[in-house]
Amino acid sequence: MALDDLAVLSLTIIDAADTLGVSTASVRNWIKAGYLVSTDRGCITRDSFDGFIENIAGQEKLIARANKSQKDGHDHGALSSRFRQLVKQEEFDSQRIGDEYQASLSNTYRNQEGVYYTPDWIIERYFADLPADRRALTFCDPCCGSGNFILAALDQGFAPENIFGFDVDPVAVAITKRRILERTGFDSPNIQRADFLKASLQGKPPRFDVIFTNPPWGKKLSKAQKQSYAIQFAAGSSSDTCSLFFCAALSRLQPGGYLGFLLPDAFFNVAAFADARGRALALDIKSLMDFGKPFPGLVTKAKGIVLQNQANRNQPIVCEGLTETAMRTPASFQQNPKAILNFSCSPQAAAVIAHLYEVEHLTLADHGRFGLGIVTGNNKKYCVSSPRPGYLPVYKGADLQPGLLRKPSAFIPADFSLYHQVAPEELYHAPEKLIYRFISSRLVFHVDTSQSYFLNSVNMLIPEPEFPITGQQLCQLLNSRVMNWLFQSIFETHKVLRADIGVLPIHTNYFEQHEEFDEAAYANFLGIEETTEGDYRLKVRGK
Repeated sequence: MALDDLAVLSLTIIDAADTLGVSTASVRNWIKAGYLVSTDRGCITRDSFDGFIENIAGQEKLIARANKSQKDGHDHGALSSRFRQLVKQEEFDSQRIGDEYQASLSNTYRNQEGVYYTPDWIIERYFADLPADRRALTFCDPCCGSGNFILAALDQGFAPENIFGFDVDPVAVAITKRRILERTGFDSPNIQRADFLKASLQGKPPRFDVIFTNPPWGKKLSKAQKQSYAIQFAAGSSSDTCSLFFCAALSRLQPGGYLGFLLPDAFFNVAAFADARGRALALDIKSLMDFGKPFPGLVTKAKGIVLQNQANRNQPIVCEGLTETAMRTPASFQQNPKAILNFSCSPQAAAVIAHLYEVEHLTLADHGRFGLGIVTGNNKKYCVSSPRPGYLPVYKGADLQPGLLRKPSAFIPADFSLYHQVAPEELYHAPEKLIYRFISSRLVFHVDTSQSYFLNSVNMLIPEPEFPITGQQLCQLLNSRVMNWLFQSIFETHKVLRADIGVLPIHTNYFEQHEEFDEAAYANFLGIEETTEGDYRLKVRGK
């Protein structure tokens, strides 16, 4: 991954603190509390930061919570010892002990290990796609925790001797084994303390008829470990632990078997997971489900997938949103850039998306050069609010409106050697460049002809000289209601990545027929029409 891609996907703790108006200590404490997700580069992920701003900042007493979270931790050895003794006691309330153990895990531990136990109401949904008779089927949870999926499998008719589970946490394994024993009288040897990823590469591991799990999300592994697993499980560039478990589980699934995973929202729409999505779409996906935000203290949305290990037959997929359920074909996802699983879109919206990509167009990935704003490394240190000798005006995302740039709100020393990262200066000095907000749920572009500088909440785009329309015309297309609807419908994100802009269809031919840009004329040119709800539909022929 290129350096600028890494910067787009993360920001420094100092920049986050400056943006939020708090100390770096507060940001570090919110990382401990699970509100923000750290990277191995001393930064935090943009996904967690965007979700934090949208869903938490200003809605909770965060400073108090941040200070309290300094105490967020536990002695895992002592905790394990205590619960191992409890599991051995003759009087054993399996549900209570399991819940108590889960509650005893600190947010720091959960974040490091990617551990978030699955609510029963989510687990129950996964079994709806299975055959009615499950007595002869084998079931496996590769990350079983204290056994919620496994206990549900017992309730759903799986024989206890046909149920298998793996986990690296010995206490969780002990609780699961005891819960099975209390429920069925069967002292199962099939629940094992083991790393499913490692075990899947040793010898000839058994295959299973059904594999359901909530895998670790973003568990901390070394870069070398991730790359090695990605190669061995054919995960491609999808090297987050959740996608590694996904691809490992596919390798352990019987032909015709069923796979069900609870996954972070990013799995369904972020470019890094495109290879894993491609593997899913090659098979027979049964259901896609949106569960909202089921984990307290975690801003990430959770979504689910159930598929059968047989070739894609292009049968309709059940797409369950938070309020509505629809049917979509696999082809409607395969035509999306990066095979994005935007299953909250209606079939009508999917048809419009496919149509817009069928209309003749160019893409900026092939016809433009992108650059990042200045990463100072310490905005509080370098940015001032009024001009000073030797300082340059710089713009922030808040200074940018569609087609409009307000007066600069910050000034920084002109010595670029002070800063963490600066794009090549010729990009800033271009006679004309498009600049756009980075943290935004909509496209906000402006044509800059004054060789302006800006911080990393604003990025830039310079079309190639041979691009067939002017910068102003391109800006009008990107700011249009049509393009914003398309961007939001496909990517469902609160940040504007260059990779996403690069695959949007740019219908330059519109300006061969129209001298000026007009929303209604543009929609008509594309053969679509806007609805009263702000959506789009294909235009009826003859209208």
